[in-house]
Amino acid sequence: MPSPEETSPSLPQPDFPLDFMLAHLAAIVECSDDAIISKDLNGIITSWNRGAQHLFGYTAGEMIGQPVLRLIPQDRQNEEPRILERLRRGERIDHYETVRKRKDGTLVEISLSVSPIKDRDGRIVGASKIARAISDLKQSERNLANLVEALPAAVYTTDADGRITRYNQAAVDLWGRRPPLGAARWSGSWRQYWTDGRLMPPEECPLAQSFALNRPVSGLETIIERPDGTRLPVASHPTPLRDASGAPVGAVDILVDLSEQKRAERDMQNSAAELERRIVERTGELLLSQERLRALASDLTLTEQRERRHLATELHDYLAQLVVASRIRLAQVIPTVHDATASTALSKIDEMLDQALTYTRSLVAELSPHILYQFGLSQSLVWLGEQMKQHGLEVAVKTMAPSFTLPDDQAVLLFQSVRELLFNIIKHAKVDHAAITINVDDDRRDLWICVEDEGVGFDVTELSVTHNTRCKFGLLSIRERMELLGGECEVSSVPGSGTVAILRLPLASGSVQPQFPPADTVHTTAPSTEASSRNINILLIDDHAMVRQGLRSILDAHDNLTVVGEGADGQDAVIMARALRPDVVIMDVNLPIIDGIEATRMLTQEHPSLAIIGISVRNDPQVHHAMTGAGAIAFLPKESAADQLYEIILRAFPVQA
Repeated sequence: MPSPEETSPSLPQPDFPLDFMLAHLAAIVECSDDAIISKDLNGIITSWNRGAQHLFGYTAGEMIGQPVLRLIPQDRQNEEPRILERLRRGERIDHYETVRKRKDGTLVEISLSVSPIKDRDGRIVGASKIARAISDLKQSERNLANLVEALPAAVYTTDADGRITRYNQAAVDLWGRRPPLGAARWSGSWRQYWTDGRLMPPEECPLAQSFALNRPVSGLETIIERPDGTRLPVASHPTPLRDASGAPVGAVDILVDLSEQKRAERDMQNSAAELERRIVERTGELLLSQERLRALASDLTLTEQRERRHLATELHDYLAQLVVASRIRLAQVIPTVHDATASTALSKIDEMLDQALTYTRSLVAELSPHILYQFGLSQSLVWLGEQMKQHGLEVAVKTMAPSFTLPDDQAVLLFQSVRELLFNIIKHAKVDHAAITINVDDDRRDLWICVEDEGVGFDVTELSVTHNTRCKFGLLSIRERMELLGGECEVSSVPGSGTVAILRLPLASGSVQPQFPPADTVHTTAPSTEASSRNINILLIDDHAMVRQGLRSILDAHDNLTVVGEGADGQDAVIMARALRPDVVIMDVNLPIIDGIEATRMLTQEHPSLAIIGISVRNDPQVHHAMTGAGAIAFLPKESAADQLYEIILRAFPVQA
């Protein structure tokens, strides 16, 4: 500790007695947590505070008058002569890290500061030592060093001049060398390149930039050249290090080897190039012209829909047939089995097959919109309008056209285009209603579909602005589809005045059947409900396709019955009954979306003259009462359909003589 003579003469001196000042100073020394020791120039201890006793285990009585060598391990005895020599020269020793020995023989790592003590004449007569235990700090440093060593990324540190002071094994593996500590500089010791292959000047390397900017530089990619000439891409993350005052004292840098990442990127690029090559080969002239490039989106849509329909057909025609055939066979066998155990087992198998059918039906419905292929574009747009209610949009569908037919590809593209236009209205128009109008011009050459709303509208010129993305992609895609089909899509809109989109498609010869009378709206106008003298129109509603086939085969065996439609859920029943106006609806009880009981209640309210026959695999009284209570004229179990269905239809809807 500094002697009183070392006190700066510029500071004002308090007017205290010397003995008071010495006593005050002694109290401070005695209360310090650090070990404070004084010794003469021969290394003999002359004072010893409580901090020293706590650190080394010796009392003042045990150490005063003893050589300080008593605290120094045998292998460090040569440190004391060097320290004394420096003291005699008047030097101060700050934060000298070393090891000392406690009374119990254990070693302790300390940070040692030594100051010379002078007498009144300025002669050096001894030394004051302040020792602080740093074992925990050094252990933390070792733990951190071990952690850094275990990291898979290269980590190194430098001093303020950029000289490397430490590095881990991963850095050695990355560099292919062990640079000498304190001599080699990262900036300038390696040949570095930009990612484009240009040589990087040392002053532009990430570490130099971090020093220059006095802040971290994260993720800058470079290429380093190793001694064997190989080059590696790396991402550098240098961060300046500062002392307590904020002055830079060095830097730490983490180098991440990007070789695997770049290799993966190249592999991905190669795969993409190979995929592109295959696409070019398979599409042929499609990519040779701008017209065919614009058609790619439509072609992909059609391909997806064809594949979906193909998968749905495969599931429907093969898997579902096998499962239903098994159920039909079980339905025939179960009543003849009198063994309770065997009957229970067969019933369980029948339940599992029923679950398989339910799953298959759901999958088929997801894969392909069957209504589009069964009833054509007009009816599918009516169905689509009903579906939009689930998204908060009321759609009025009007057909001003005679009946017409379209190839499946054209129908799919038009259906998807109208669907996208409706979703654009939901997303952007800020209205809850829209209208679809279907018409064929007088010379029956063109089909026109108009989708309109009274929403906020937009500036149509925005469609040609490159940076604008508001519904642009969908509208341009629709235009490309229509142009591919030889038609067109015209969009007119004014901000605040709604939007009108018109799709025009040329019709092939024979597509229109003129004898079909035009109707005002699908919702309000339907064919006459009067039955002929021989035919009764039947609508089949059952979520099992094979069950419907079985029922239809029963009905088709009678000349006076005509199945005009089939549906798979209660919502189909409501929509199709509105459009087809059947005489009789055969309604399953257990249906998805809307159950058969609720669908029966809705239809009897809308169409009081409609005869509904409830069917179910269950035959308990509750089901019977629920269906008849909802308005069904009769109820029978499915297994009884072959014997009773025709009789019930005739009883409920007698054929006119």
